[in-house]
Amino acid sequence: MLNLKNWFCDNIKNLENGMYRLSYSILKNEEDAKDAVQEAIYNAYKNLETLKDKRKFKSWIYKIVANTSFEILRNKKNYIDIEQENIPAEKIDIDTNLTLWKAVQGLEQPYRTTITLFYYEDMSIKEISEITGSKVDAIKKQLSRGRDKIKEVIDI
Repeated sequence: MLNLKNWFCDNIKNLENGMYRLSYSILKNEEDAKDAVQEAIYNAYKNLETLKDKRKFKSWIYKIVANTSFEILRNKKNYIDIEQENIPAEKIDIDTNLTLWKAVQGLEQPYRTTITLFYYEDMSIKEISEITGSKVDAIKKQLSRGRDKIKEVIDI
C-alpha cells in the first residue's frame, strides 16, 4: 500500500497545476478551484482501486476534477458573487495587455474547458471526450468554435 500511496502522491504532484487550471476554467474562482481540486484528490485516493489502468491516471483524475468542479458550479448557481468580474470575451480591449489565457478564460463553457484541456494540458481529443462525456465530433467542433472566438477577441 505504501508504494501505491507514493505513486499516487507523485502523480498528483506532477498534475497539480493542470488540475487547478482545469478547475479554474470551469469555476472561474480561485478559492472554489482550490476546493474542487482538494476534494477531487481526496475522492480519487479514496477510490483508487477503481482505476484499472495506471497509464490512464491523468484522464481519470482530470475527469474527477471536472465532475467535482461542475458539481460545485451547480451548487453555486443560485448565488451571485458581486465581487467576481465576469468580462464578456467580446468586450475585452486588446490594448490592455490581453493575454491568450485571459482570452481563453473569457470563453463560455464548454469552449473554455475544451481549449484548456487541449492546449494547456496537451490532452488528445479522445481524452477530452472521455473526461467531459462529450462525443469526439462535439469536442472537435468546440475546439474549432473556441479558436474562432479567441481570434475574434484578439484579432489574430
